[in-house]
Amino acid sequence: MRTGVVVVFSVGLLLGLTRASFAEPAAPLRISLKCEQYGRTKACSAFLDGFIEANKLFLRAPRASADVVVYVSAQEIALVDRVHLRFVGTVPGAPPVIELDVDIDTRADDDTQRAQLEPAFHRGLALYVAARHPGAVKIELTVPEGIAVVKPSTTPYGIALQLSGSGNYTENYQSYNGGVGIEVSRLTQKDRIEASVGANGGVSKAPPLMLEDGTTISLDTARWAINGELEGAWLYNHCWSIGGALNTSRQDDKAQFRHKTQVMAAIEWDRFRADDPRGNRLAVHYAAGYVAERYNLRNELGETFAHFPSHQLGASGSVRKDKVSFGLSLVVAGEMIHPTRRHVLSASPYVEWQIGGHVDINFGFSVAKREIPGPDESAIDPSDFEQLSRLSYADPLQMNGFLNVRIHWDRTNGARNDRLTDL
Repeated sequence: MRTGVVVVFSVGLLLGLTRASFAEPAAPLRISLKCEQYGRTKACSAFLDGFIEANKLFLRAPRASADVVVYVSAQEIALVDRVHLRFVGTVPGAPPVIELDVDIDTRADDDTQRAQLEPAFHRGLALYVAARHPGAVKIELTVPEGIAVVKPSTTPYGIALQLSGSGNYTENYQSYNGGVGIEVSRLTQKDRIEASVGANGGVSKAPPLMLEDGTTISLDTARWAINGELEGAWLYNHCWSIGGALNTSRQDDKAQFRHKTQVMAAIEWDRFRADDPRGNRLAVHYAAGYVAERYNLRNELGETFAHFPSHQLGASGSVRKDKVSFGLSLVVAGEMIHPTRRHVLSASPYVEWQIGGHVDINFGFSVAKREIPGPDESAIDPSDFEQLSRLSYADPLQMNGFLNVRIHWDRTNGARNDRLTDL
């Protein structure tokens, strides 16, 4: 706890026009509200409307005829909603854009939340009001006798748990699939680092296939995979960032890979800031690295192990509306020296829905057109149904869908950083 003397700057708006102003009627300030993300309070749905209705200096107006458009978005941080107010005005003599942040306690009652929000709302509009009605704004400087400042305890670290699963059951046929992953991250406005491990697997049961000679072929299958990832990004400035990623995985003996490891270094340009309060993103990145792969089945090039330099070019964008984010990622990747041997072109749209403060639902799909060495036909066992059913990795066109539940405990430092998340 630290005690000291501070200077507080407060701006108050008169609730009516001054006596002199009644001599010559003046137009009120026409305001349009645009709620981009509501958060957990009534800030945009009720409070801001109430502030406009209660003040004779203000008039609610459509966006086309407004003097000031107020864009409102709320970011959930622990038990607080950080409300970002962006004032975009066309009033002569006033700045075109003013941006303010205010924290609202989601546990407080309506009167307390209004008292936390109203000063910031008036402070943002003060210069626009002063440009049109100079006598309607009072500025007061006060020096408190003493103030106790308690620096909040925050952390840049977060943890997330991701779960997925599906299944079906009949008397003769059963299928079950599931996955789990855990992620630990450290995030600030300047850098981001994440480490994660995960596992997935599944089993299916079916009656055996009997051939004419009495031979039976099992149709049961089982699969599993474990993986680990380490990635990070560092911001050079508001648009450019550099980073890298390390991915490694281990799969069962019927899968394409016995193990695979890839390391990459990348550079990215983003049209929007990494801490954009509206969650907008429009980025292009280039990455180069090295891949080492060991196969369970010899491929058509005669390889059971391969290593080669690789690179990729990607573009991604996302927009957020309230608690729902819509995104699209496009990637072109391939072997650097022999691009015709291994390459992929993919498109992955997705939707993320925030439910409460600790649960997200992610769903989407991906479409990929690719070229990779297929399995050596002489190495395939025609009586091994499970092996045959796992050879789809060599098909040139693939489509996949996913639905995941993510349980997370976020950092409390309020930082946002979305750089290089597509490696």
